[in-house]
Amino acid sequence: MTIEQCSEYLPGGWTEVIEQDEVLLDIFGEHEYDLEQEAVPPFLFQDLRGGNLERLRPVFALYGKPGLDMFQGLLEIDDASRDTAEIQLPNGQTAYAAYFYVRFSGEDRQAAIDAARIYIRAINRIFVEELDEEAPLDEESRIEFLTGQDGREFEEKVYQAWAHGEIGADVPDVDILEWCRDLPYREGFEDIKMMSEALYHISCSYHLSYYLRWHMLETEQENPFRGYFKLWKMGLNIHFPKRDQVVLVGQ
Repeated sequence: MTIEQCSEYLPGGWTEVIEQDEVLLDIFGEHEYDLEQEAVPPFLFQDLRGGNLERLRPVFALYGKPGLDMFQGLLEIDDASRDTAEIQLPNGQTAYAAYFYVRFSGEDRQAAIDAARIYIRAINRIFVEELDEEAPLDEESRIEFLTGQDGREFEEKVYQAWAHGEIGADVPDVDILEWCRDLPYREGFEDIKMMSEALYHISCSYHLSYYLRWHMLETEQENPFRGYFKLWKMGLNIHFPKRDQVVLVGQ
């Protein structure tokens, strides 16, 4: 594709920034997806790892403080995953990891517990205040950590149960993503929807995606993914196998 073709689908302000930056020009020029459906390369942020994310600052600056706050979140992700970014190939060359992720260091577990409780309270708040349902989680739940083989086996068990539709009746429904998807963008911020796939592909996580663009959405609710983001930056996945049980798995 050429930047001229891309510009048919991108906001004018974005095109002006891209045309003035050789790296962005190459990334968008090589984009081979259906531009009408996906005008932004799905691995845009991966292509800018290693110090090049700053090239996007002018794009986010078009949206004032909410845009720059979103950009700051991207910088935090890049910084937190810096030591997992590079992969040494058998031929001696260096490549970048397909997704952003953080290794769990095992330090400051109390901070992880505090972040988990922030996330639990946020989930309960959405269910009670927005969905008019009972809070699905016990805010005094016991929290346990799993790492290494134990963590991998636990997550495989969770995945298999989900894949085969065998999730137990005692597993609480904590999904707030459906509610998030119904939230419209604030007036003037609708363009950010074009980055949806790129935001998801940061870490194959809609939770992370909604954390980043929260202030662009039409809602007065406090960002419910703040605790999730803190855990992600520590290299932890969070699971709720029971109403009163939380499992944090270190990557």
